[in-house]
Formats: sequence, C-alpha cells, structure tokens
Amino acid sequence: MKVLCLFIATIITTLARLANAADDYQPRVYTNASLQTLPYRLLTPRNYNAAQKYPLVLFFHGAGERGNDNQRQLVHGASLFLKPENRDKFPCFVIAPQCPEKEQWVDMPWSGDAGTRPEKPSKAMKLALEVLQDAGKEFSIDHDRIYVTGLSMGGYATWDLITRFPDRFAAAAPVCGGGDEKTIAEPVAKVPVWAFHSEDDTVVKVIRSRNMIAALQKFGGKPKYFEYFSLGHGSWDKAYSEPELIPWMFAQRLGQPDTFVLKTHAPELPDFAKWPASTNMFPGAGPLQTADWFQERWKHQRLNWWLNQQKDKGAVVFLGDSITEGWNTLAKDFPGIKVANRGIGGDTTRGVRLRMKEDVEDLNPAAVVLLIGTNDLGLGGKPETVAENIKAILASLREHDPRMPVIVCKVMPRQEEFSSRIQRLNELVDAAIKGDPEFIRCDTWSIFANQKGAASASEFPDLLHPNIRGNAKWKAALEPIFAQLNLAHSTGGK
Repeated sequence: MKVLCLFIATIITTLARLANAADDYQPRVYTNASLQTLPYRLLTPRNYNAAQKYPLVLFFHGAGERGNDNQRQLVHGASLFLKPENRDKFPCFVIAPQCPEKEQWVDMPWSGDAGTRPEKPSKAMKLALEVLQDAGKEFSIDHDRIYVTGLSMGGYATWDLITRFPDRFAAAAPVCGGGDEKTIAEPVAKVPVWAFHSEDDTVVKVIRSRNMIAALQKFGGKPKYFEYFSLGHGSWDKAYSEPELIPWMFAQRLGQPDTFVLKTHAPELPDFAKWPASTNMFPGAGPLQTADWFQERWKHQRLNWWLNQQKDKGAVVFLGDSITEGWNTLAKDFPGIKVANRGIGGDTTRGVRLRMKEDVEDLNPAAVVLLIGTNDLGLGGKPETVAENIKAILASLREHDPRMPVIVCKVMPRQEEFSSRIQRLNELVDAAIKGDPEFIRCDTWSIFANQKGAASASEFPDLLHPNIRGNAKWKAALEPIFAQLNLAHSTGGK
C-alpha cells in the first residue's frame, strides 16, 4: 500500500508539473527541408518586444522523457524558468526539444567511466541545433546570451555542445551528465560552466563530471562544480532549485570570463563520512581494509545511515562486517523487534572503533549484537590484538550506556587454516566478558564448526559468509537471548 501511494503521489506530481509547464510552453514541431521533424516546446518572454533582444536557454531532457508526445520533456527542470520571479527578472526564450524514442542526444554510452565523442552530432542533436538556428531568424535573440543546460542524457548534450561549439554558448549547466574529456581544449575551458552531480550516482558515474571539470581546470578554466551526496541519479531537482543558478547563468556573456561570485557554498560531506586522511586516525592496533572499493562503501553506508538516523533510534543494532551486512532479512526474521543493520563488508575491529558514535551510540540502541574480527585475522592480525580492540568496543558501549545489553557473538568458523586463531580469539573475548551481566555471549562458533574447526559449505558456500541456512542457525541462537532480554517490548516492535 505504501509503495502504491508513493507511485500515485509521483504520478500526481508529474501531471501537475506538466500542466503548469504546458500553460506557458508553446508546443511546436520543427520540420526541415528534408522533412525530418522534431517536437519541441517554446517559452517566450512575457510582453515580448521584437525591438528588444532576449537571452535564450536550450534545455535538454533526460532519457526517460524521450518520445513524441511533446510533453514529457517538461517534467524535470523546465519549470525553473516559469517561476514568477524568474519570468519577471530574467525574461528569456527557452527551447525544450524532445528526443525520439531509442535515440540519444549524444551517441555515447552512459554507464562507463569514460566515453569517446562521436565525430558528428547525432541526428536528434542536429535537429535541435536547427531549431535553435530557426528561432534566431524568427525572434529577436541576443546571440551573446545563449545558454545550454540539461540533465542526465541532457547533461551529455550540454557537454557535447560546448566542446563542439565553444564560440556559440555563453554558459553551460550540465546536470549528472558526462562527456569526452579528451575534447576539452583552451577555447572550451573559457566557457563558464556550473556542473552538478551526486557522488552516489550509479546510472551516470560521478567520475564523468569530475573528469570534465578536471579537464577544464587543466586548460585554465574555472568551472563551478557542486557534488551532492545521497541523491543517486536524481540530482536535478536539487540542482535546478539552487537559488543562484538563474542569476549566475544570465550574468554570463559570450566570450567573457565568469566573474559571478557564489554566496552559496558547495555541498560538503560531514567530517565523519569522509575517509580519514591517515590510518593513524583509526584507534587501536592491527590491520585495516583500505582498498578503494571499501572506502567508497564505508562512506556511502555511513552517510546513508546518518541521513536516516531518526528512524533507527532505539533499535537493536547489529554491528559488524559483511557477515552482518549480508543478513538483509533481519527485519523479516525478527518481526517483533526494531532492528538496524550497521555492518560494512570488509570492516575490521579498528574500523568499528572509529565509527561507534554516529553509527551506533547516537541511535541509543535497545541492545547491540556485535560480530567482528574475522577480517582482522584474514588480513594477518593477531588474536591478541583483535581481542584488545573488541574489548575497547565493549568499553565504549559500556561508557555510553552501562545498562545496555550487548550480545557478543563468537567469530564464526571459516577455512580450516583459520581454526586455531579464531578459537584463540574467541577464548580471549570469553575471558574478558566473563561474569559481566551486560555482556551476553552468543555461541556462533560451535553451532557451525565441523570436526576440523572449519565452516561447512552447506552453510557457508564461500567458507566465510553464511547463507540462508547459516543465518537461520544464527537467528535460532539469538532468539532465546532476545526473549530473555524482552527486546520485543523494549524496542516497541515495528
């Protein structure tokens, strides 16, 4: 029902946007001498006066708005130019062409880390440029103030045009797009650019914008760049709501440098979500996972948890590495208990120590289920060192709330060669928490280990991560402890 309501709300919002835009954007169809056609919408300045020259914005939609209905291209971004304050203060023409189905503004793949610009513009792009040229004949256009902007596929169009025709556009605002950084040269670098992207975009990777910005800077350009976080691919709503975007754009003149000073500061990740500048900032001793993939995962997970922190307040927090993170049926498996998963694949005890406050303690958990240490051993850590870090984690939890129960799971078995070190680590932790009523041991070793002290492939297919059968055993081991602690009552259920 919740998903259905969200879908209906999205449809209503989309229809409202289209209705508002359709009132002012005039529907047109361009036909050239070869009888090729392209639908487009045209916004004209209020009280248009042919004796006065007006700026023009060429607006390119994304892939989802392709077609021939001559409406969908107005869904995202186009309403920016309809705001009363913009209509009054910045009168202009806006041309919003619609790309046909299965065609692209730029014939370049979107999903990769890089791309090569085709030798010639695409068919749809050629027609859009003809529409622009035709408008210059029909209306009084200020050719020193022609701007281009677009989102996603339209962001690619924006980059494509300024690299091909840097002498035609006074400014460009590409949103979550990309281009071919090899096409950047000094003339292109002189075009004022304000680009936007979200660092967690999985449709068009953020590196596409970063590379274009870096290339502009290499040739002496001074582009503006806002990199958002946790917006995924949908960064256009945020970008087109930037209060200084329109004033910045209309301040630009062809061939002139960008002298507009933004009062708005670029988005910046909270300090805790940034990977530490030095590994010395991680408390304790022992190995760390520092690979690029882990740093990105670590940052994304922590940031998303922080942004959604309120809903996880008072939950039973499962804290650990990929074994915990991979248990993606926690809420289903413990239906009467509010749970929050704070596992990050690849993490070690030192990593957990660093992220205790924001990821765990700020939630004021009803209880914590801790399972950590196997990656330390996998990276060559000594059981004694790992045990000291675990004791420090427990001490931090004790200091935060002396009455909060902490369920300390034994490190699970894996390949046979790890057996003696895992057992030694478990023995050290056993000794450290023995007799402490707030630290409850959960035996997640003996329920899995075979006669050689190794994991079984039927429960750990890769001999490291439990499958559904393995998680079912883990669940069974936790249930009596949860019942004893009356956690369903203390968390208020779901």
